[in-house]
Amino acid sequence: MKPITERIQYAEVIWAAGAAAEVAGDYAQAYALYTEAHDLIMDCAQLHQRAHEQLRRVNWKLGNYGELITDWLLHLFAPLGVFELVSRRLNTDARFAAVCQRKPA
Repeated sequence: MKPITERIQYAEVIWAAGAAAEVAGDYAQAYALYTEAHDLIMDCAQLHQRAHEQLRRVNWKLGNYGELITDWLLHLFAPLGVFELVSRRLNTDARFAAVCQRKPA
């Protein structure tokens, strides 16, 4: 696995493309791009949370209600540290990276 700093840079490029697709109304493409970026940074709590916020919007537009429920549950349990728990379970270099520390709401 590449270092978190490299993966974040790549994810940012993908997120920008996803945002452009979303603005253009191509929600299927936005979903695919946001999912790709999500998979790169799942071990980074703060960015993992951001990924699900983006996915929540397109899942609603696409009618992916099962995934939307998951997105909302993760959102509701975020204050309890669900994203940090995932990060710890994945046990990568992102776990201790300052950029990955989720900011309190």
